[in-house]
Amino acid sequence: MPAPADPIQDPSRLKAVAETHLLDSAPEEAFDRLTRLAARILDVPVVLISLVDSDRQFFKSVQGAPGALELPRQTPLSYSFCKHVVTTRESLVVEDARVHALVRENPAIGLGVIAYAGIPLVNSQGLVLGSFCAIDSKPHDWSEDQIDLLRDLTAAAVTEIELRRTNEQLRRANQAKDQFFAMLSHELRTPLSPALLTATHLDADSNFPDRYREEIQLIHRNIDLEVRMIDSLFDLTRIQSGKLTLHTELVNTADTLGSSVSMCAAEAEAKSITLQLDLHADRSVVRADSAKLQQVFCNLIKNSIKFGNPGDTIRLRSRDEQGDWLVIEVTDTGLGISPELLPNIFDAFEQGKQAITENFGGLGLGLAICKGIIEAHGGTVQAASAGVGKGAKMTVRIPGAMLPQKIDATVGLPADPARPRKLGILLVEDHEDTLRAMSRLLRKLEHRVTTATCVRGAIQAADNEKFDLVISDLGLPDGTGLELMEQLRAIYPLKGIALTGYGMESDIEKTKLAGFQMHLTKPINFGDLQAAIEELD
Repeated sequence: MPAPADPIQDPSRLKAVAETHLLDSAPEEAFDRLTRLAARILDVPVVLISLVDSDRQFFKSVQGAPGALELPRQTPLSYSFCKHVVTTRESLVVEDARVHALVRENPAIGLGVIAYAGIPLVNSQGLVLGSFCAIDSKPHDWSEDQIDLLRDLTAAAVTEIELRRTNEQLRRANQAKDQFFAMLSHELRTPLSPALLTATHLDADSNFPDRYREEIQLIHRNIDLEVRMIDSLFDLTRIQSGKLTLHTELVNTADTLGSSVSMCAAEAEAKSITLQLDLHADRSVVRADSAKLQQVFCNLIKNSIKFGNPGDTIRLRSRDEQGDWLVIEVTDTGLGISPELLPNIFDAFEQGKQAITENFGGLGLGLAICKGIIEAHGGTVQAASAGVGKGAKMTVRIPGAMLPQKIDATVGLPADPARPRKLGILLVEDHEDTLRAMSRLLRKLEHRVTTATCVRGAIQAADNEKFDLVISDLGLPDGTGLELMEQLRAIYPLKGIALTGYGMESDIEKTKLAGFQMHLTKPINFGDLQAAIEELD
């Protein structure tokens, strides 16, 4: 393919210049350090890092003796010596511009640009972005050593530019990944909501035949399994990107361990496995995210159940360790871990041999998530096993809270709940199955429910009657739930609960800014929705 008539206007080159994100940017020490060094060693008044755009040259760095030359940070190409470096793709060395055939008519000579030595800034794609150049206000006989120094500093400048470009590419790739996972979460979670809500409705129906209730529980268990897998993918993404948010408070780990055992009891009982709790720690209070800590304990217990055998015992033991550390051990007598697998047991998607994954299922994310959460708390988690068939022990170490350990058991206990008030609820959801199932359950609680499937319909409903509460999906066909909430609050004050298949921290923050008080991630557990309604009432 023939080269463009004017290399400066080459679209690929101009795109590469734009993608440096350096045009019109502020001076930066990373580049100024290089031009400052060149000016000092070469003993010249000005050194530039120049990016040549379609109609101008922009100086990312301008360094030299103060007052020797006064150059703006950009000039038209008519003043540019650097454009010749781009055009020829070669270094340009000028001892005296006033007699040099290529540049003797350049108006920059009137600004004092007499001697010039420019080296092309060539990126990894072989495109010339501009030049690294030294300028003198008098004739200069450039030595070979000086040109070699300029080449070395140019290489350093190109490395810095390429690093910026790579970082920007990584940032965009991470952003695209986050958007992909958010969309994937939405698409996976949304169809689960009507199934879960319908199962809840049938289970609460006294006329529903008892012989089918076991099947209802089967639906609940499998939806819960699917949700845990989706949550695991998101937790791992947050951990790996450093976006895991902790909401810390004083937590009594004895209570958390007890709750975790209760949550896993049915799963253990179904496999005839005994859960044994041995609490020996005197300093059981830590500063932690209670929900995340419980997630770790549940993951470890469920992992032991998963690889356990009928009749096994899983022991959870807490103890104090010197240096104000709290130690929690989860020990089982199950499948065990082979010596070659132990060093990688906390790596994502690591479950050992393929046969293990095929026999036991799962994504292999649980232990990686546990490690990320515990390390975010300043702790450690380790695995030990005598080998395959000899069980395993997971040891969690968390720094203690360094506070008095006596906790008032009455603090935080809710008062006897009053009977919930019947509310006027505007329910906005474009997924018809979810809308039908949720409105049926809300009406069963005697709330007055008006439904809408889009922003426009919701606004019309709000114009016709006044509501106490809006429950809205965020993704609607003619706008967003965020826009809807802002418009509704402009009509009259009301509270809101956001429903979404997106579970990112940024989504939760956006709902708060729009005026929602609470945010629930699909699939919607109706008990959680009911509790949220009562809390807002």
